[in-house]
Amino acid sequence: MKLNLEINNQAKSPISQAFFAAAWKTALADKALALPSSKNFNLSLALVSKAEIKRINRIWRKKDEVTDVLSFAEFKSLKAIRASREPEIFLGEIILCYDDIEAYARQNDLKIKAELAKVFLHGILHLLGWKHGSKMFALQNKLIAKLKK
Repeated sequence: MKLNLEINNQAKSPISQAFFAAAWKTALADKALALPSSKNFNLSLALVSKAEIKRINRIWRKKDEVTDVLSFAEFKSLKAIRASREPEIFLGEIILCYDDIEAYARQNDLKIKAELAKVFLHGILHLLGWKHGSKMFALQNKLIAKLKK
């Protein structure tokens, strides 16, 4: 399995591509996802300002507010990803608001990188077809714990 991560860091976040690549590798390698190892997976990540994520959120979700993450998936479900016959799979795009995530982490006395990993993994799970619920949050927490090791 080959992973290709393209990052557009409009927000000038100081976080390295290696940080995001490690989180992504941890997520896709998890046995709970059972992704085919014969495929190559591609993901686009954008780090944007509060104004930009608010604009995108207003257009696509009809919510005129800042949010930490938006996910735009190419597939509707994990089953559809597994069934694809294409050797190259573009999962979609994750848009993170670094400034919002950083502010939340500071306000709640959290480590910025830990919060950023949590939000990024959350976006990845949405790209893989997961919906909010106890199973998704349990897997998200499991992946976060793996990253800390």
